[in-house]
Amino acid sequence: MDDDYRSVKELFQVLQSDVPPSTSSQKFATVVLPFLGSQDRLLSHLVAKCVSSCVIYDIHNSQKKCSSIWREMCLETFQRSYPCIALDACLWSLTAVIKGVLRGDHECKNDILLKLLADFDPSLSGLYSKLFPQEKPKLSNVVFGLESDELLGTTLCSFTDLLEVLIAARIRLGICFSIQRLLFVESSAFLHVMEYQVVYAVKKQAMLLLKRSLLQKAGEDWASGEMQSGRADSSLSGDMCALADSVLQGVNSGLLQCVPVMPHASFFGGSCETSATGSGKDDVMLRAVSLILLKSLGYKSQSVTSRGVEHSVDTQWYLTELLPFLKLHGTQLPQGCHHCSWMSLVFREQDDDMIEAANTLLSLSLFQRSLKLNTNVDPCSWGGNPHCHFALLLKSVSFDHTVLLDFLISSETCFLEYCVRYLKLLHDDWWGFNRSCQSIEERDSEAQWVASLRRSKTENESISSHYVSAVSHASKAEITVNPVGTLGSLPSPQGSKVLPNCLPRLVDYESSEDSEEEEQSILDFQTSKNTDTAEMEPVSERKGEQIHSRSFHNVIKAQTNPHSECLSGKVMSCLMELRAVIIRLHKSNLFPYNPTSLLKLLSNIEDKSRN
Repeated sequence: MDDDYRSVKELFQVLQSDVPPSTSSQKFATVVLPFLGSQDRLLSHLVAKCVSSCVIYDIHNSQKKCSSIWREMCLETFQRSYPCIALDACLWSLTAVIKGVLRGDHECKNDILLKLLADFDPSLSGLYSKLFPQEKPKLSNVVFGLESDELLGTTLCSFTDLLEVLIAARIRLGICFSIQRLLFVESSAFLHVMEYQVVYAVKKQAMLLLKRSLLQKAGEDWASGEMQSGRADSSLSGDMCALADSVLQGVNSGLLQCVPVMPHASFFGGSCETSATGSGKDDVMLRAVSLILLKSLGYKSQSVTSRGVEHSVDTQWYLTELLPFLKLHGTQLPQGCHHCSWMSLVFREQDDDMIEAANTLLSLSLFQRSLKLNTNVDPCSWGGNPHCHFALLLKSVSFDHTVLLDFLISSETCFLEYCVRYLKLLHDDWWGFNRSCQSIEERDSEAQWVASLRRSKTENESISSHYVSAVSHASKAEITVNPVGTLGSLPSPQGSKVLPNCLPRLVDYESSEDSEEEEQSILDFQTSKNTDTAEMEPVSERKGEQIHSRSFHNVIKAQTNPHSECLSGKVMSCLMELRAVIIRLHKSNLFPYNPTSLLKLLSNIEDKSRN
């Protein structure tokens, strides 16, 4: 076996050097292929890498033809259709070859892949049906006749990788064979992997593939060049709807209860957990599940738009199913927090996913508005209000207009599309936006109030000690006591009047410079007094006093600067700053595209806010 490793290692070094192709071909024929199905996993994988490099070289330099020996060996292995090391090696090798073609910059990608997939399509379709049967397997190792699920997990990972490159070829080049459609039209069988007895990494990889397929982003991390039109794939739209239907039917049947989420993310997809200092949940998995459901709802709503309200989808019900799933796995909304905050909490660490989710939720809201669905239900009750999502998005970036500018310029997000569509909604539903901002502020006030109650015990102890100290100090200053036991008049400073049963003035009210400090001192004392007696007062009364006091001060500040305090004002200020910087960049020819339509929308919004 040591000699085998040495020979393969020597070949791998040869493939990395500038040697005549004949040397590679000779090594390929005499050394590599016999070990492609080796039972030693490391050796088999190294051989697969070498074989793939030789096949890619032959494709590029031998009239688009691949090695017939390699093709026949892979076809024979695929037809066996049971998990083993040889099957894993052939799957990995074919994946590497297709990926190498997609990464290349030659002009004949379509012809190469058409010939390659025509050979492998029947055997791969049969392998898909074997690995993902239509009926749910009770015990996956029994179905495949395996003593251990480790072999099945490895094979499923290799096959899932192959499915992604096949879907990437379909989306980017328009090439469509049966195997490239099976994930869409037989996705219910693919979803059964959630119930297989395999490691968590396999199930996570499957959900990520579904997410990238629904977003049409398969292969975006490694494929070269922009999306190419290629041949027209007329079945893609219908297949996307079929995938969406399968996901929604799965959720109806309890799919979310079967999807696992580890308490911590794992290293390299393995089972080793990170330290306890992590987030406490696998955010990647939670984002994938959330986007899969949202995009499925989006495709479903598009498909029924022309068919009438009787074929509509109940977005509200599905989101009310999603929120408990997120809560179960660690995405807990703070007490009193606005329900629409779930989107920011789930997607805050991934900008492209967050904008995609916001854009999809906006589409779902506009769809329901067009069909006049759930008109009597507050969308905030199930976390689906697009006004709240936009305001909370800006709040999450601290109303920094430069972040929005980065989003607009970046090609990694769909923010431009989302921003234009939302600004149109904002212009048409101005009062809905203001109501949403007010709702968020009220929830924030309640959350702050609840948090203050939790600190009340320690604060009360501190306030009580200060109060006792103050009374003790005042008694030494000869405080008089009325016959009924109430606090009487205190010795007054010269030139000031003393009111009965009141605290002494700390400053002279005749001085305008000191009046503000005096008002704040009395307010601080009153706050301390209210906190000290909090346990004796009804909760609703104390809450009402706090909100009334806060509202009064907000009105005073808003009169000075209308956009300084309230949430709607901060949103408007951010948008106007964004408009100003876009104008400057556009005048200097530094903006990457023509922003005239966007600037017009922002200008209309500014006029609306002033009126």
